[in-house]
Amino acid sequence: MIYIIPGLISFTLGLLTLKAVLKDKVPGPLLVFFLSATLGLGLSGFFTLTSFFLLNRLNPAFVILLHLAVLTGLGVVLGKSGLQDILSLVRAIRLKDILALGAITALIIPMLIFSRLYPNGGWDAWGFWNTKARFLFLGGSAWSHMFDPALWRVQTSYPFLLPLINVWFWCFSSTATYAVPAAMTCIIPWLTAGLLYSGLRELTQNPWMILAPLWIFTNMFIVQLSASQYSDLLVGLFLLAAMIMFILFQTRKASRFLLPMGFFLGLMAFTKVDGTALGGLTLACACGLIISPKDTHVSRRRAIAVLTASTALGALPLVIFITRYAPANNHIFINGLTSQEHPATCARLATVLVMLLREIVSFKWNGLWIGIGAILACAGIRPCLRPGLRLIPAVLSLYLILCTATYAINTAYDITWWLDSSLNRIVFALIPAAMLWAFLAHEK
Repeated sequence: MIYIIPGLISFTLGLLTLKAVLKDKVPGPLLVFFLSATLGLGLSGFFTLTSFFLLNRLNPAFVILLHLAVLTGLGVVLGKSGLQDILSLVRAIRLKDILALGAITALIIPMLIFSRLYPNGGWDAWGFWNTKARFLFLGGSAWSHMFDPALWRVQTSYPFLLPLINVWFWCFSSTATYAVPAAMTCIIPWLTAGLLYSGLRELTQNPWMILAPLWIFTNMFIVQLSASQYSDLLVGLFLLAAMIMFILFQTRKASRFLLPMGFFLGLMAFTKVDGTALGGLTLACACGLIISPKDTHVSRRRAIAVLTASTALGALPLVIFITRYAPANNHIFINGLTSQEHPATCARLATVLVMLLREIVSFKWNGLWIGIGAILACAGIRPCLRPGLRLIPAVLSLYLILCTATYAINTAYDITWWLDSSLNRIVFALIPAAMLWAFLAHEK
């Protein structure tokens, strides 16, 4: 029960931050709830990193006091009227919102079962993320030894936002219990499901949009991946949040929505290398669409400045990591275009393309990707590419092209093993954003 306290602090931090940046543009209460929880988790990971950056060790009292100080500052900035606006949002919650929240909460029951069966998660969880979390929590001033080149197999050059979030919750206990990573198995998919529904509900006013998260999280393979405690959970969550913010920006012509979007992109860049690539692609594509005269009617220069500045602010943990701690890890990359011992070949590229297609139509997804494609086909090209939705297909397409090129060019690993062990997680992280695109395209 002690872990409820850091959860409430993170949620309040996200809620006050969201209110401070959006002011009178705050969306409906259910969407605000899930956006606040998502943003709060990311910011808590950010604040936890501050202890290591400034004190070179974890100091739980410092981390907790930093949270409380920022909360106090936000409360002063918002003032009495701002806090009253937040209370009015709570009063605006309707019965159907509560029923939808109950249905979404029921989705975590299978994940609870899986988390008890596999409390340390899958290979990447106990080999990478949970190992790093214990280094951070138990290592004292020697925490940075987790970047030792001898530990290259645990991806020492990867960002580590998920371990920092786990450490934030551990700050309220004396031990690094497995209960926190196991709880994240349920919390992050729950936030993803809730954010998907509340975003669709906000944009369409259609209560049947509850089918979108139900469709995703009743798939047992997705439940299994969710219970594996991988950072791909955070990648999918932050990407979905950023897409919703950009759609609100384009439909409501308010550049304030780009502030939280930038925070989400910056935080996503600190989840793992995949998140860094996705964050950069999303930022570039969003700026391109803002410049396009068909896609916005607000000041383009101001909008791009707001998005770029907020992304840079959210990416500060990544900048700190790269400039101060990230080791050169040459064991995980061999440039097949220049290597004579391990050259990239056309056969390797063909293998990547075939296995990508096989992954999309695989029975383990129970026709999920085929169904998304069918919805988009029924909607038609114009609704799928209408202003407001163009960012999602642009980012998904470019990201898959980038992943294909990476698999083909990086010859450090056997391609069949590498694709079998990682491709499904890349596809998994894109599902919430793809589902958002399909349901909004169909809802003409």
